[in-house]
Amino acid sequence: MKRAARTGPGSGPGALVTRRWGRALLGALGTGAVVLVLELLARTGVFDDEALPPATSVLARAAEMAVDDGFLGHLGTTVSAWLGGLGLAVALAVPAGLLLGSLPRLDAASLAVVELARPVPSVALIPLAILVFAEPVRVERSLVCYAALWPILLNTLYGLRDVDPVAKETLRSFGFGPLSVLWRVSLPSAGPFVLTGVRIAASVGLIVAISAELRAGGDAGLGVYLLQTQSGGGRPDLMLAGAVWAGALGAAVNGVLVAVGREVFPQTRPYPRAGGSGYRAARSSSNAGRAE
Repeated sequence: MKRAARTGPGSGPGALVTRRWGRALLGALGTGAVVLVLELLARTGVFDDEALPPATSVLARAAEMAVDDGFLGHLGTTVSAWLGGLGLAVALAVPAGLLLGSLPRLDAASLAVVELARPVPSVALIPLAILVFAEPVRVERSLVCYAALWPILLNTLYGLRDVDPVAKETLRSFGFGPLSVLWRVSLPSAGPFVLTGVRIAASVGLIVAISAELRAGGDAGLGVYLLQTQSGGGRPDLMLAGAVWAGALGAAVNGVLVAVGREVFPQTRPYPRAGGSGYRAARSSSNAGRAE
């Protein structure tokens, strides 16, 4: 009886897949509605076609770019600098966050430095980065690293502060040292916070990467491509198509990180909502267990 109750409608992997497909369908409908509105605005003459091309034209140009070697080269340069800077930020921020979160005095001593450096915009550091790093790719990677460092660091600190102190004291009472407590309790508990910081940092890093290419220039990159589309009279359709690729790239990376978080940290999956079928199935399962 218990097994039948626990696998009732609205619970289990099947219901989770159904909810994911439902969210994906709603997202597709929302995207289609936005495309339709932009298409109508362009076709009805509310905006000039040269300023705002039809959405279908922009999407067609974006599809053509998928087989354009020149554009793919620009895109690859941006992706390489973006992911390189993001990976470097993770390698620096996570250990630093674990160290500061484990040593309260060191955390208090470095608080002023963190709060002073965190609000500095990465774009404002472009002249300094150009002086320090000669190659445009290294300039871009360093700026991405600086911008992505702070969300990961702060989320790591917040995650460590949210760790259950009873769990840590329990391990200490059994003779486990600080490193064992950090590895067995603190890091798994703070993991979802760290992943959230990486997701935020990925979006910020992509913005900074393209902004650095727009401001600092260079030979290749998505920002350089966007500048080239505005030379010689300008091609708004190509510029918007490049922006579509940037958005799709950020959404793809965010989707990958969300999927990784669901697999690595299954405890962060949402519970069934009260009143829904999953909630009723879970409640009936609990009642059945009590009856037996």
